[in-house]
Amino acid sequence: MLDLLLIPAAILLALALRAVRRGEHRLHGHLMMAAFTVIGLRVLLHPRSLGRQQLLLWLAVIAAAGSTMLLGRAALAWREGRSARSAIPRIHRASGAFTLTLSALTLLVWLLRNR
Repeated sequence: MLDLLLIPAAILLALALRAVRRGEHRLHGHLMMAAFTVIGLRVLLHPRSLGRQQLLLWLAVIAAAGSTMLLGRAALAWREGRSARSAIPRIHRASGAFTLTLSALTLLVWLLRNR
């Protein structure tokens, strides 16, 4: 039943990616933080059903997403003119692509697991 929490996380992710394409970077950050929170809640609410491999994969996704969000704050600061480090948005974009790939792999492992 807790697997249904992954549906709002996917919807939030899609809305966040659409927001960044429209140039609404703050909204993108808020939606990504909401998706991160929903996924974190799913992992924390029912750890008994997770095998060791799944738990490690989910924790890797949470760690990658957290570091991507920290890079996103720095990228937003550069966009708003509060920072001079112009390489941060590229690093944030690459980290986001890595996190998205890792999330897809983890979701695939999650859905193909034996119960």
